[in-house]
Amino acid sequence: MATEHVQEFACFSDYDEKLVCHWKVPAQLNCSKEFLLYYRIESSSQECVCVPENREESFECTCTIYPGYFVSGLTYILGLQFNRTSMWNSSVTPAQVVKPRAPKNLAVEKTENGNFNLSWEESYTASSRLFEQPVVYEVKYWSRQRPGEVSVMPINYQAKSFEITARSLQRGYDYTASVRCKYIDYPAYWSDWSDGAEFHY
Repeated sequence: MATEHVQEFACFSDYDEKLVCHWKVPAQLNCSKEFLLYYRIESSSQECVCVPENREESFECTCTIYPGYFVSGLTYILGLQFNRTSMWNSSVTPAQVVKPRAPKNLAVEKTENGNFNLSWEESYTASSRLFEQPVVYEVKYWSRQRPGEVSVMPINYQAKSFEITARSLQRGYDYTASVRCKYIDYPAYWSDWSDGAEFHY
């Protein structure tokens, strides 16, 4: 068994479009030539195959599966092959490994009282199972002048906005803010941080 060729195998799902599995490998391995990931729905005998790709700038293989639909009880049986030899089998339930898409269209606007109001949008549309589901956010912001000093603020309510008070900022500094989310009923992972929005105080 060539288990030394695979470390930290994990999967996550955006619970709308795709299920992504990834694992770490030695730098010299060509993922698409040496690995195959077989998968099937637990209740089905029809097996499909995913050819992994090398992830840029990291020693990882990634396989992207497009399930077509998501329901809470959907489970996939996975089988990983290395050089046509079966390494191991596992299973994954997409609803239990949700890593949501990052919020989008983050904007910042100076308010009349001198504070800065952040606003953003959800990355899911009405056709998604996550659309308007209970969600929590975190906002972080930092200055270009002191990048090591990062403020992170939890937001435990549904509003898609947050006001950064002027008293928490240094006058003359340039700031960047970002936001991420996690869905309360699918708490496995936070999303990635959103694209940053810049402002000057």
